Amino acid sequence: MLKKLISVSLLVSLVGCGGTSDDKQTSSTSVTVEETTSSVSFYIAPWQAQSGTLTLVNDNTGNIENIDVANINSVTLPAGALNFHRVEFVSDGATLPCPSFAGCGRTFRDNPYDENSNRRIDYQEQMDMTLSYRADFLAAPGENKLYLSPVSSLISDDNLDITLQSVSATPFYHLTHSQLNDNLEAELLTNALTFGVILKRAADIELSLTTSSSAVVEQQAKLESLQLYRTYADRYVSENLLNVKGNQLLQSVVGEVKQKLASIGEAQNIKQRTLTEQQLHSKELLEDVRNILGVARLQEQKYSDELSQKLTEFVDIADNESQQTLIVLANVLYDVIYNFSPLNDTEAGIYTLQGLTINYQESPYSWVISGQYDNHEVQLDLNIPQWRISGLLGNQVSGVMNAKVIGTDTQLSVDVSDLVLSFDGTDDPFANDQSETTGQLTIATNVTLKNEISTLNGDISLAANRFVTPFEELVTVLSGFDFKGQLVSENQITPFSLQAIEATPFIDEASTNIVFAVQLELPLNGANDLQFAYVGSLARLTEITNANIALRLKNRALEINLRTVGNNINAVIKGAQGRWLDVKQKGRNYSGGLYFGDTQIADVTAVRGVPGILFPDGTFESLF
Repeated sequence: MLKKLISVSLLVSLVGCGGTSDDKQTSSTSVTVEETTSSVSFYIAPWQAQSGTLTLVNDNTGNIENIDVANINSVTLPAGALNFHRVEFVSDGATLPCPSFAGCGRTFRDNPYDENSNRRIDYQEQMDMTLSYRADFLAAPGENKLYLSPVSSLISDDNLDITLQSVSATPFYHLTHSQLNDNLEAELLTNALTFGVILKRAADIELSLTTSSSAVVEQQAKLESLQLYRTYADRYVSENLLNVKGNQLLQSVVGEVKQKLASIGEAQNIKQRTLTEQQLHSKELLEDVRNILGVARLQEQKYSDELSQKLTEFVDIADNESQQTLIVLANVLYDVIYNFSPLNDTEAGIYTLQGLTINYQESPYSWVISGQYDNHEVQLDLNIPQWRISGLLGNQVSGVMNAKVIGTDTQLSVDVSDLVLSFDGTDDPFANDQSETTGQLTIATNVTLKNEISTLNGDISLAANRFVTPFEELVTVLSGFDFKGQLVSENQITPFSLQAIEATPFIDEASTNIVFAVQLELPLNGANDLQFAYVGSLARLTEITNANIALRLKNRALEINLRTVGNNINAVIKGAQGRWLDVKQKGRNYSGGLYFGDTQIADVTAVRGVPGILFPDGTFESLF
């Protein structure tokens, strides 16, 4: 059996460990396939009125249905199986409540929706706003569910194929055969994307209120605004994790949601969608699986070791020590600004703090910092010409920084980089009472992390939670970061995108439950466009036995769910248009099926120890 180095290798081992010719596994039983039917149901985020007019168009037949619905989220309609459709929902509502706990920005004087007359749209105060809800989809056999949002509208309106960019085999807004977590993930992703569009439009409205501004309020979602939608959508994630009124179900799928938000937000040069007539018994998923397995088997000795080395280098440089250098940087910045700055009228001079020597100068405000902090050597030059301390607008300082934080095996450096510090959670993060320094600190800058073997370089936005423990100790916990850049070593130059999020950010707890979402471009011989995506514990990236991953090869995407118990392996592989493969190995026995939506179209079995697919006409094809 091949070494189980990553999930690809596990899949190879799953199909490459068949029994001998005397195994009693030959099957000639044909699969019975019933006549296929399809249905479709819908979901929109909870803020717009869910009553309205639903239009379903069958692109193959030209049939159009217009239906008045009382609740779009409770509707199920028949749909022509294997036909392409377009759906549109027009809500009856012309307003929606502000969905952000932090509010939706300033508004004009005497706005009738401004209930407390503070010239701000607070949480749940109404806004004049309607959203568009459209999507294109192929009706797979069985149940289909569409998650409609303004982002699904713009993807469909521009006829784009978003699957590769959204780390999914089918469009992120379309589920066919699915599990509970898939539905929850899709629902919360839809909420986040809708939230992002609402807050982007609210920001446009606020900007348009200034007489000197020529800002235009965006009425429809636009492709060029995807990055901004993602930025605001990330706030949905943080707000719901950090607020007692938030949806705590997010904790179980937050890694997947963050990964898809990052991928959709960074999507560029999205190719046009091509409509290809679908056949029930198509073997396209089998061909996609063979491509992945074929690549792995071509290099099962040489490249499995190389791939393992590449992944190990990535894990080693993004380890706990690297994360600790980020926390040290955050603490030094916070503590220095808190103690020695214009905020408390500190005079220029030389000061000491927890092993640091601080040379503070005024006009312009600058700091030269050196010494030891939390067992790390620190060298930092900081210049901050801009200050904004406001409970309403948010507390923020921006400037220029050079820095080095040196740990036992890792060095973090910032070289002449723009720096933005944001503080959230208190009206004044620099109050004299230490209990008032709690909240969230966000740092956005360009950094380099280096160890003896490799270097990570790129743009990072990190958030750190500060709080006082029950033992009256001020603690900083890294609650998450987004890091995009390149991994460079003697063995590789690998573009990467890494998201980390504290899934259970309970107050007054110093322990962490960080979930990582990783995307790596890992070209191999015979597969120079291979991309790998993973969600889970970073420490288990190199030896996955139970994981959800995605692989992209030859402009095709596969989602793979692996579960291993002892020597028993179960792999569920999802492909394009709602096709999926279920392969179970128990010892030398193989079972499972090839499916299209909810319809099984072939059996997984073994002939003379070779695992493969048995089609209804008696045709048998191996998995490799």
